[in-house]
Amino acid sequence: MHRVLANFWILIRGRGAAAIMAFGATALMARSLGPAEFGMVILMQTYVLLIRALFDFGSVDAVVRFGVPAHDISDKPTLGRLIKLCRRIDKQASIAATLLAFFLAPFAGPSMGMNNLQVMILMGYSLVLLTTRTGTAAGILRLYDRFDILGKQMAIAPTIRFLGVAVAWWLNAPILVFAVIWASAYAAENIYMLWHARHKYNTHIKQALAGARFKDAKLSDFDGLRNFLWVSYWQSNLDVLPKHITTVLVGYLLGPAEAGLLRLARELSSMLAKPAILIRQVVFVDLSRSWHQGSNAFNLVAYRTAILGGALGLLFVLTSYFFGEHLLSSLLGNQFIGAKDVLTLMLLAASIDLAASPIRSALYAMGNASKALQLHMACTVIYLLMLNILTRQLGLIGAGLAAIIAAALTLVGMLLLMWKKEKSA
Repeated sequence: MHRVLANFWILIRGRGAAAIMAFGATALMARSLGPAEFGMVILMQTYVLLIRALFDFGSVDAVVRFGVPAHDISDKPTLGRLIKLCRRIDKQASIAATLLAFFLAPFAGPSMGMNNLQVMILMGYSLVLLTTRTGTAAGILRLYDRFDILGKQMAIAPTIRFLGVAVAWWLNAPILVFAVIWASAYAAENIYMLWHARHKYNTHIKQALAGARFKDAKLSDFDGLRNFLWVSYWQSNLDVLPKHITTVLVGYLLGPAEAGLLRLARELSSMLAKPAILIRQVVFVDLSRSWHQGSNAFNLVAYRTAILGGALGLLFVLTSYFFGEHLLSSLLGNQFIGAKDVLTLMLLAASIDLAASPIRSALYAMGNASKALQLHMACTVIYLLMLNILTRQLGLIGAGLAAIIAAALTLVGMLLLMWKKEKSA
């Protein structure tokens, strides 16, 4: 638990600085462009992230899940073969994602209300996907406990965006400039991670293997890897796709301005959503090791981290409920006050996700990844149905309520799966 908290603190420091910068960049862009054009930039970013999610095969978790046993016994050849294989998957996925996003943009852009210039910007924005082959890189850094690098990486894009948007806001720049800043920042953080992971690999693995390249590495070399990647692929899609689909759907049903308000609420609620991801990154390594060794620390880490995360989230929910309108008015302007209620609801959903995060990592460590995926799929279907129904009836509030329902069902379901596995173990 001490190691978990120490690594989490390293990441949360980077995430804290990143959150401040991200909020500053979002606030300045919203003030400069107004709800409609602000929503357009958000839809561009969401489009790229949506395509990225479609080609995310979970190589980061595969490196941890299959790399920890080899790392603990210093089996360098096995590690090298695993990393080579996962890098190949990342490279092919990033190229495919770029091609799809680029050629689909002329058709997807108009459906989101974009004009010809904005469609051209969207096509250029799609090229940033060439830098997204970062799954294996993140896995290497987690495997070697380099959470300090991951923490710094999280602050790169928000810092670049804040500085760039501040200049663009001062110069009253057009939407093209803001889109370029947003895309460049995303590319920079990816390149930073790739460079450090390559250095770590060369230092700890490549030199020990005398330059072995493992070009013949294949999925069948690792028992269960193919199934794990398949499960991780669908799980990562279920984590990301509904959130991006929500923004696109709201833009389609209610318009770019409402999509911008929802994205703004989601950006603010990322103060909790991002730590949920960080918790999974931190505890998965230790939970995998504890379960493999039969350590009593397994339940301690899983349940205590869940309680701490949920309690922290509720503090943000209360702050939004009592002071959200004043904060939005002061920081963004009166035209963004409409995001207050949905912000509170999104923070509550994020709090539940924060509590559920270590439980999901525990299920993965216990070998219950497939069942966790099935549960998540069922909850995602319910979420999308509720989103469509409630958004049509209640507007933005419906999107927030749908997120809460899905998060609560997921948490309860995962707890039941974990208790059942513990009894049978």
